Parts: sequence; C-alpha cells; structure tokens
Amino acid sequence: MVIPKFLADCMLGKLARWLRILGYDTKYLRYLDDAKIIALARFEHRILLTKDRDLAKRAPDVAYLIFSSRVEEQVQEVINAFRLTCLTHLTRCPHCNELLFDLPPEEAKKEIPLFVSLTFSQFKKCPKCHRIYWPGTHWQKIIRTFPSS
Repeated sequence: MVIPKFLADCMLGKLARWLRILGYDTKYLRYLDDAKIIALARFEHRILLTKDRDLAKRAPDVAYLIFSSRVEEQVQEVINAFRLTCLTHLTRCPHCNELLFDLPPEEAKKEIPLFVSLTFSQFKKCPKCHRIYWPGTHWQKIIRTFPSS
C-alpha cells in the first residue's frame, strides 16, 4: 500500500498541521504561485490539497478540492477520500513536518517544565525545529476526534 504524501496550499495551514499530527507527510507552502505549486506536487508525487477551484481544475491529475471550511471536516474529507488510517502516536512534527525521534526522559527534563517531566515519560523531539512533544491531555481528545481505523 502506498501512503499518500500531501501538499497543502496557502489556504489550508490548519489542515496541514492536523494531517501531520495524524502521521502524514504534508508540506505547507504559503508563498508559491499556482504553476510552481502544481509543478512541485507533480515532481514530489504529492496530492495537492486546495480550496481554490481554479487551481484544482488546472491540475486534475494531482489536485484534490477541499469543500469544507471547518478544519475537523476538512480532515474527515481527506481521511474519507484517501481511505487513511489515523495514527495514534505522533511521528511528524506538526510545525515543520520532519520525522520526530524518541527523546529519553532524562534528556527531555533539561528542556521541559518540571510538571511535565513529573507527569509524562514519553517524549519526542524534532531534529529541525527542536520542539519537544509528549502525549498531553489534548492527545486523548485527538484520539476521540479522529479514531484509528
């Protein structure tokens, strides 16, 4: 099974973040003209997610038109359209899309609030932006909102 990779246009930043949270490689570009974004999607074999009807019409081979305005519904549209499975563990940085690596608790303690280090034992870190993530209370809400298939 081929796992799809996505490219979200400038109107879909929140959707890009959510797809990353769910484990999908999703580039987000804010300042790229239509011809370049289409070329990039084709070159990198990505599905171009857009709310721009004209852009979708110009690239029917790579573009998928998103209809909803609410991010939760947009995520559900993509999940349904591409039959995605929602991952229940964070693998990609929601901020920059890099793959995260496991960070030992003793290393994480140097960079996180004391309460977090006393409450959680699993941590991940982004090699690019250096942000640290842990399965906080918000993670249960994410799992309830987008359960694994």
